[in-house]
Amino acid sequence: MNKKRLRQWMAPFATATLILNTGYGIWGGTDALASQSAALSVAPAEVSNLNAAALDTTRVNLSWTNPSDINFDHVQVIGVSNAVYVDNIRSNSYTLSGLQPNTAYTFRVKTVDKSGNDSPGTIIQAKTASVDAPVDKTPPGEVSGLSVTNLGYNAFTVNYIMPKDADLSQAIIYLNGKEMQRTTGTSYTFSGLIASTSYTVTIRTIDKSGNISGGISIPVTTSALTVDTVPEVTGASVTSVNNYSVTVSWTRPSGISTVSLYRDGTLITDSTGTSYTFNNLSSGTSYSFTIKSKRSTGALSSGVRLTATTNSTSSNSSEVSNLDVDSKSDTWIKITYDMPSSAEKVKIYADGDYKGTTSSESYKITGLREGRWYEIKVTTVNSSGRESDGVKISERADSYSDSSSSSSYSSNYEKARDLMRIAENSLNASDWRSARDAISDLPSGTRKSDLLDRLEAIRNRAIGTSSSSSGTSTTTTTSGTTSSNSNNAVSSYSTSFTLTPGAKAAYVDGRATTMAQAPRIINGVTMVPLRFISERVGYQVNYDKATKKIIMNRPTDGKQVVLQVKNSTLAVYELNNSRNYSTNITAPVIINGYTLVPLRVISELSGYQVNYNTASKQITITK
Repeated sequence: MNKKRLRQWMAPFATATLILNTGYGIWGGTDALASQSAALSVAPAEVSNLNAAALDTTRVNLSWTNPSDINFDHVQVIGVSNAVYVDNIRSNSYTLSGLQPNTAYTFRVKTVDKSGNDSPGTIIQAKTASVDAPVDKTPPGEVSGLSVTNLGYNAFTVNYIMPKDADLSQAIIYLNGKEMQRTTGTSYTFSGLIASTSYTVTIRTIDKSGNISGGISIPVTTSALTVDTVPEVTGASVTSVNNYSVTVSWTRPSGISTVSLYRDGTLITDSTGTSYTFNNLSSGTSYSFTIKSKRSTGALSSGVRLTATTNSTSSNSSEVSNLDVDSKSDTWIKITYDMPSSAEKVKIYADGDYKGTTSSESYKITGLREGRWYEIKVTTVNSSGRESDGVKISERADSYSDSSSSSSYSSNYEKARDLMRIAENSLNASDWRSARDAISDLPSGTRKSDLLDRLEAIRNRAIGTSSSSSGTSTTTTTSGTTSSNSNNAVSSYSTSFTLTPGAKAAYVDGRATTMAQAPRIINGVTMVPLRFISERVGYQVNYDKATKKIIMNRPTDGKQVVLQVKNSTLAVYELNNSRNYSTNITAPVIINGYTLVPLRVISELSGYQVNYNTASKQITITK
């Protein structure tokens, strides 16, 4: 091999070495560097169905099937017994010319990926025709019985019968004139197609001498993408209206076991019953309620809308007076008040939860949590059953001892730490407030500061409004009434997605939406739009256009996911747990300006479960 060909042969290796030594695609410490380097140096798969045929006395044709690796770039042909070197072959065959008649040659066929990594190669021998020997220039017979089965909106299968020619080699499959595969089989499945689209499938045969038939063609049109129309409930009506509640009822359609209930456009809950009471409403206020049928796949109907106005409290203008706390412990608070003469009884609420009804002028609220602040409301009910707006007061159940002894502090710290862990796991606003109250009782110090830092880190996930990191209550009491910005709503991420390959229509938490880029099936792997899902499960997505590196950070739990277009390594860093790991995936690709990743990445993000329904051809991603 001369020096010029030696440099050509070494070029891919030099490129690969440069990439590794400059840190291309390396993230993390020594272990991550080692795993990343190994991932970048993995060679692509070899070609398959490699065949050699003498075309005449000076030419040999090599044909093969390229590997399905997404990083595959081209093929090299190297002469083992002579100085032949051909690079950058991107087709499925190559003709070597200028050879000697009646001479046997040995060739090595290598695959090369986009990073310059090359495979060991596959050896094949070929012999040119003799000067005296006749050259076969007759193509083989055509396939017969060409037909289509399993026709869907994004895939179909063609079946055929191979001819009986003794020197038959393979069938060549084309879609709209583009070669898709060379195979010795009698069927082939096309996937990742577009609904309601016409295609032409052509099958040609090739013999061992490289002769190719004219081919047999068949037109195929994919079916239309059907939209799942979910039936609506019937008999929907408002059955009861009070000052602070409205009850609605309905009849579910056949095949529907669950309905989603909305108040003024906000999802309140899912129900398997036939009635539901919306509580904690305001008196004299108009509301809109929507009932949507829900399939097990998450698909929702358009919904049946109802309206109702809660009763006014104008006929019961008198409230209790002198509302005060009489006594309390770590699990109960006793309140006292003076009832107006127009009231028959009072109702007691704590943080919006109904606690009881009494005609007495005192009430003991039990079952409370130690150290937690509560907003207590007392409403009056007159002889007509009308309920007043109520009078509020805030009080805190007794907390842990403030003893400065070492053992007492240790015990209180452990309890506060445990409550913090509960809040971190549940992301419940009530648990967050309990942790806040317990931490505020601790004396100042490093350990208290650490807990306050963790408290601040989960604040925006647990409650929808700002809270003081000092642990003090944001509730104030003035003249027996309370002004509170407490919020029991939990700021949650999307928990379910329903996607369909080839379709931009999708469902997020049961609500219909449209994606800018539809999922696709590429080389048998289902690829989904990354940003569409990742931002809905709490990740901030950053993309470096120069390196095509994608870095996703989730501030709420310190998790970081790093991946790169055309790179098959996924790196995950769990910063709060000091745990790093990497794994191999099908490399992300960019289509129409949008990054698509394999479904497996979604489960790596946050532990989501991914399923594919072969009947509905839908992907469901659930937490």
